[in-house]
Amino acid sequence: MNIRGEKVSIRKLIREDVDKMQCWSMHEDPLYFHYDFPKLNHGQRDEWFKIKTKKFRKKCFAIENDKSEVVGYICIRNIRWIKRESELGIVLDAKHMNQGYGTEAILLFLDYYFNKLKMKSILLRTAKYNKRAIRCYTRCGFIAIKESLDEFEDQYAEIFYNPLYNHLKGMFTITDEIRKTDYIHMIVKKDEFYKKINHVPTKLFVSAK
Repeated sequence: MNIRGEKVSIRKLIREDVDKMQCWSMHEDPLYFHYDFPKLNHGQRDEWFKIKTKKFRKKCFAIENDKSEVVGYICIRNIRWIKRESELGIVLDAKHMNQGYGTEAILLFLDYYFNKLKMKSILLRTAKYNKRAIRCYTRCGFIAIKESLDEFEDQYAEIFYNPLYNHLKGMFTITDEIRKTDYIHMIVKKDEFYKKINHVPTKLFVSAK
């Protein structure tokens, strides 16, 4: 599997990709520190790769740019094969954000997801404060279906104890010592996706209808 677009290509994640991710840049915005790729030793990288690729209900794919640099990865998890549905996750190297890689990668991947994997719908969840991500997902055909107050992904994030980030604490609620924030839940279904991409350059796709 190797899907090519104008800016990026998507292929199966391999173990060597994890080594390359160790060189990724760090986010400057503290709200996104938990997306920084962790520094791992060799054994930990083996385990990370195993977790991402060796489970029946999870698949993971590398995103490369036109210089063959690994600039991100896409995962689908909680795959419900009978229902033909799963949940989407995407992470990009901080230095490669705002270059159109994420949008094109999602569009390419969804075409593969619906046509080749024969899936019917895909869900995702993102923090309500992540306006950039919400705009990207909306461009790719996702629609919001609900909001929820859920446990934040990184309970020990620097924003909770560094006085420099006191201005951000209003985005979070503490319940029973659990830090929570508002999340947006989104979905796109196969038919709705292909209606959406009628307005996107078809050269981005390798197998679109």
